[in-house]
Amino acid sequence: MSLLPGQSSLFEEDPMLAALRAQSVSCGQLGSKMYETLFTELADDYEAGGRIYALLAGRSARPIHDAIPLRLAGAIHRVVLCGDDPRLARHYPSVGGKPGEDFGADFIGYVREHLEEVEIGLNSQVQTNEVGRSVVHLALSHWLTKFDIEEFDFLEVGASAGLNLNFDKFYGCFGQLRMGDPSSELRFMGDWFETAPLVPKTAARVANRRGVDISPIDVTDSAQELRLLSFVWPDQKARMQRIQAAINIAKEHKPLVDRESADSWIERQLLTRAARATVVFHSIVWQYLGPDVQRRFRMALEDAAITATPEMPLIWARMEPAGKVADVRVTMWRGNEPEEFLLAEIGYHGQDMKWLLPY
Repeated sequence: MSLLPGQSSLFEEDPMLAALRAQSVSCGQLGSKMYETLFTELADDYEAGGRIYALLAGRSARPIHDAIPLRLAGAIHRVVLCGDDPRLARHYPSVGGKPGEDFGADFIGYVREHLEEVEIGLNSQVQTNEVGRSVVHLALSHWLTKFDIEEFDFLEVGASAGLNLNFDKFYGCFGQLRMGDPSSELRFMGDWFETAPLVPKTAARVANRRGVDISPIDVTDSAQELRLLSFVWPDQKARMQRIQAAINIAKEHKPLVDRESADSWIERQLLTRAARATVVFHSIVWQYLGPDVQRRFRMALEDAAITATPEMPLIWARMEPAGKVADVRVTMWRGNEPEEFLLAEIGYHGQDMKWLLPY
């Protein structure tokens, strides 16, 4: 037997099998029982040398990094959302179904009937654009006013469809704190927060906003909208409703997202920044950039920081993995040594924000 890509010996676990099992655990932890069970069954079929093995074996040397399990699940979900397989649709809550005990077997059995769609999906990057993370954007815009920042330009890296660029058109509420647009159909109420964000009641205003992604999605195109929806886990109806609400807002307020590598884009944006605060933001993106892009990205920030002043600060805010939760960190340059802040801990989909800083 020959080695698969990514294996150093025959006794090392196949990385694709490990990715399927890891995805099962992750989905369970993040509240999708449907996908937790599915990926376990796909892993068992793969390990037994079944259809999933024939489909996925050797397809990627880094299947976790490339999100191969989610690409496969998204491809079939897209088939279901298009109405092209009623036999599978009966298992999908996103179209009114309910996962049956034979869901995994049906998935494996019918996947061969959609090989064209699956191949397209397996060669397409996963795009989730998790709008629940906008609670970070909202809290951050209020926190900035502690530094006498009244308005700022907002640059988001890994923006996907750019839905979170419209964060101030969403609404967040905890206790006496009101954030964003109270008339918005996309609302984050008290159950989204473990502790109240200790921030001023007034938010800084976004002057200009722009995003970048290596493979952006335009939700005004119905096919691309469907692709984005296909990556939402089908048994998470509230999550589906949130992203649909954000898509509706984006169709009225179309976000601007460039197609480019993060490092070259941020360098160019910072070279022409306006004489006001600039916020650079990303969420669950850093690990996918790669060491060379990360290095050039940091260099662009450090070069731009040389010209930062209290009136023209540079703020690098990020929500990135920190174990079972993500943390929200900020580096701020105001013409002196960079200031570091740990603002909050938060779930990967934006839930259960735990604010860590005193007022």
